[in-house]
Amino acid sequence: MTDKVTTEPKSSVPGQGARLDAGGMNRLVSRNIFSSVGAKLLYLVTRFFIPPIVLAYISLEEYGIWAISFILIGYLGMSAFGVSNVYIRYVAQYHAQGEEHRIGDLLSTGLTVVSLISVVALALLWIGLPTLIDALSVSPELQTTAFVLIFGSAAIFALELSWGAFAYVLTGLQRIVQQNQVWVGTFLLETLLVVVFLVAGLGVYSLLYAFAIRYLVSISVNVWLCFRNIPGLTISLRRFNRADLALFYRYGGIVQLSGFLGMFLRSIEKLIAGLFINVQATGLFDVAQKFPVMATSIPGSMNAVFLPATSYMHSQERRGELLELYFKGARYINLVTGFMMGFMAAFAAPLMVAWLGPNPEFALAPLILACFTLPFQLNILTGPASNIYRGMGIPARELIYPLSQLALVVILVGAGFLIFGIDVVVITLAVALAMILSALIYMVYTNRFLELGQGRFVRGALLPGLWPYLTGFVLYLLARPWIESVGDDRWGSIVLVLVAGVVYCALQAAILWFFQFDAGEKDFVAVKVRGLTGRLGGARLQRKREHPNGH
Repeated sequence: MTDKVTTEPKSSVPGQGARLDAGGMNRLVSRNIFSSVGAKLLYLVTRFFIPPIVLAYISLEEYGIWAISFILIGYLGMSAFGVSNVYIRYVAQYHAQGEEHRIGDLLSTGLTVVSLISVVALALLWIGLPTLIDALSVSPELQTTAFVLIFGSAAIFALELSWGAFAYVLTGLQRIVQQNQVWVGTFLLETLLVVVFLVAGLGVYSLLYAFAIRYLVSISVNVWLCFRNIPGLTISLRRFNRADLALFYRYGGIVQLSGFLGMFLRSIEKLIAGLFINVQATGLFDVAQKFPVMATSIPGSMNAVFLPATSYMHSQERRGELLELYFKGARYINLVTGFMMGFMAAFAAPLMVAWLGPNPEFALAPLILACFTLPFQLNILTGPASNIYRGMGIPARELIYPLSQLALVVILVGAGFLIFGIDVVVITLAVALAMILSALIYMVYTNRFLELGQGRFVRGALLPGLWPYLTGFVLYLLARPWIESVGDDRWGSIVLVLVAGVVYCALQAAILWFFQFDAGEKDFVAVKVRGLTGRLGGARLQRKREHPNGH
């Protein structure tokens, strides 16, 4: 086993050159992470403003139907989840081994398999959708709308699942910066179109039309980029490969099962609420969880970088770097996630009033938001472990997480219903506790497998991400008189959240710098800051040279 790699054979992907050594890999991973985090931050900003705008034009029940649509197409997505991971892992492996010519066979096989699965899934959905709509207690006047929204979004997503494979190829090539550029451009286009269509009077269908246009554009651009980055790439039915098919049902099948369980569990509280209460309860959970869901998408983008990097390192037997990638990845993901979640948990009530106004329909939203911050944080913290297993080709080991969580949800929700009755609060507390316990079990299991000391992981990766909760609640206690005086005043809540947010960020940043960062991390941040200020200063100087008179 060695940490050094040879420089042959060279990659055929333009701009990649020779195989990456440890320093080159670190720089590439760092660049991909910063690109992904930046893209997710911008996505978070757009998704922050969309729900209030949408809810000003449509009812909560219509919004709940759209939320149900995405739960269902998420399950359709799980029908090809294993396939996407096969693309990423084996494209990265072929790239590491200088065998890019095998990517065409892999793509041809995957496109054929996923297209067939999508057609079957859509046919089953067409048959079963009316019964499902009845089960969800959708109002009679909205049942036709529900059918169009759910089936329409599923059909669009089915197209993206098959031809969206080219985005996963870019990820496997570690061309994540390019992929993020396409993603940012298309979700900004979708955001603009949602607003335009709503103002034009298209109602809830505005969301469907914008969704369709976004994916048609993104698929087209990603296809073009793949053919540009891989000279000689060809796709055809004749290149269907039985050996590659085995990758999809062996490796991909296990990842598929894990992904399906994960998708089911990420929306289980919404499904329970919809089936046992009503569709409005589903919409309430969706709205209340919007902040933690969007926040975890930022560190979640870091998780997406680990799979191709892990597969690349594992193919070259660089186990020491793999272990360090896992530990550092968990630490930084937890620090980033905790920074955001600590404020949300403490200031959930004024945050929801500022965002949605004092609407009685959302009275329980602050409680749901506060209760799901830590569970969502620990859920995203399991990402490095799952990607390590997938990159090493042993995805079956990650099944312990969703299976333990499913068992805990059944036990705790069932007990809660028997003791306290069917209620939104019971669902919230039971599912949140199940998520926390299962995540901790999974992290202990992974640390033992990787022979990483539990104490080192707790001190270096887990506890640092919990500090922000203390900061947030101390600040909340200090600001409590102001919070009580503001009450349900939306504009007062907006001012309060902005001021408290600035103070919280300053306090937590100081704690991070003086008490949590080690010397190496401080040096890394300082270098990045100097590089950013240097580029900004250089750009200003260039503009002055080009326009000396300020014109």
